[in-house]
Amino acid sequence: MSEQTPPPHEPLRRRSMPAGRALVVVLVTLAVWGILYAPELRRSAEASDVGTRRSISMALLTPVVWVTDRVGLTAATDAAERLAGRDPTAPVGNIDAGVDALPPAPTGTPSPHQTEPPTHDTKIREPTVDRQLRVAIVGDSLAQGIGYAADSVFKPYWVEVFKQGRISTGLARPDFFNWPDQMQTIVERADPDLVLIMLGENDNQGLLYPDGSLEQDIGTWEWASHYQERVERFAQIAASGGAHVVWIGLPNEPDKGRWDFIQKQNAIFQTVADELPNVSYFDTWDTFAAPDGGYSAFYRDGNKVREVRSPDGVHFNTDGYALVVEKAAQFATKGFDLDPKTYGG
Repeated sequence: MSEQTPPPHEPLRRRSMPAGRALVVVLVTLAVWGILYAPELRRSAEASDVGTRRSISMALLTPVVWVTDRVGLTAATDAAERLAGRDPTAPVGNIDAGVDALPPAPTGTPSPHQTEPPTHDTKIREPTVDRQLRVAIVGDSLAQGIGYAADSVFKPYWVEVFKQGRISTGLARPDFFNWPDQMQTIVERADPDLVLIMLGENDNQGLLYPDGSLEQDIGTWEWASHYQERVERFAQIAASGGAHVVWIGLPNEPDKGRWDFIQKQNAIFQTVADELPNVSYFDTWDTFAAPDGGYSAFYRDGNKVREVRSPDGVHFNTDGYALVVEKAAQFATKGFDLDPKTYGG
């Protein structure tokens, strides 16, 4: 009896999807994703720089969000976000990350600080064991780094630090985050003796009002004067409760295309500080520049050289932020007689 060889198995063939159907699936998936995340996408658009791209994004997303609100999709996706541990209404960029809680609003007890604005620079008060010096750190992501460093530079026995830096913020977009209003809240609730300000990195754009309407577009002659008015108002609010203010300027960056604008900003910061009592300007550009005036990621102190800038060329690293705080504190000692014991200087 002869054995018969079984026929070879036919290889399994994958069923291919027609290209047209695959394209439809991709488009439908993107459309569903866009509808579900339309509110978050619109918040991102609101936070973006003023321009054609923002206008188009807002025009496309606003009616979509209107529909998702009416049919309940926004509420459903928000609930899912909260279950996942995220706040769906949080501003773009985790704006509140690392922000210290402020003391409760005063209940009628008058602040020990003066209520009348000073006419000349005064000395900062001496801290005591039962009344620490209060230091508020305000501004953008650079201020966030300074805030974390301030916790280690200032001595907690003498100083209470309030970290108030918020990333992606500035003075150009009060529709996204209103710094004058927040500064007023900080003055009323934290009653700071010293305010360290560092912001402006995100202000290379048109100036908007809190309602989102345009005050002054970028690239115009009038932009600088309007921006200076905002800087002056902000500094006045910071010092209004009797605080002393050190406005920390912006450092240079590897991108030389940004230098002209940053130097114009720093000139505005310095002009305002020179005109207002109890406000001083600390120059980080020259402090951290290379010997030839260019960008350097390293800082030389005698024979000691250390890296102080982050790889992005905009921010500082941990050592760099600590150095900025130390130098700002020393600057406050020279200008306002800040007691060196508060930072070990």
